[in-house]
Amino acid sequence: MSTATLENKLDRALELVGPIDPEIAETYTSLEARVLAQALENVERAERRLREIQKLVGDVNEVLLYAAC
Repeated sequence: MSTATLENKLDRALELVGPIDPEIAETYTSLEARVLAQALENVERAERRLREIQKLVGDVNEVLLYAAC
C-alpha cells in the first residue's frame, strides 16, 4: 500500500473517530492505536448514553401510563 493511500485512510479514520482524548494520545504511540482506542472509547460512551436514555424513556413511559389511568 502506498504511503499516500495509508495517509488517506488514517485521515478518514480520524474524521470518523473525532478528536483523540489527551489520555489516549499519551498512552498509545502509534496513530493507528490511538484511532482504535478512541473508537472503542466512543463505543463505550455511546453504550452508557444508550442505557441512560433507555432508563429515562422507561421512566417517562411509566409516568405516561400512570397518568393515562
